[in-house]
Amino acid sequence: MSELKKLIGERIRNIRINKNLTLHQLSQLTGQQASYLTEVELGKRNLSVDSLEKIMNALNIKPGELFDFREIDPDSQEFETRAILEVHYQFLLEKKSDDVRMIHRITKEIFASIEGANKSSN
Repeated sequence: MSELKKLIGERIRNIRINKNLTLHQLSQLTGQQASYLTEVELGKRNLSVDSLEKIMNALNIKPGELFDFREIDPDSQEFETRAILEVHYQFLLEKKSDDVRMIHRITKEIFASIEGANKSSN
């Protein structure tokens, strides 16, 4: 499987999820079969420029957003971490600044607690 197809598919999936769209909804918006889109997201299908344009239009994104891979290995732990961070980032963009700051403080406290527990068990 091509690394580029895998990266593009993963990026499409992440953007779709961030926009709270199901495969069925994306299928309706693009006029493409959900099974085809599943294979695209898994990096198993070649995309024509026309198909890619339909997907980008349905997701309301520009090519730069789709091809922003940040030069990471899709099989690495870092890739998974970045994908999760992207989901959180998109989620937080919709929140008020005060809520984002509160979530940040809570997250810091959780990690401090985990780190403290790890130190005491060593």
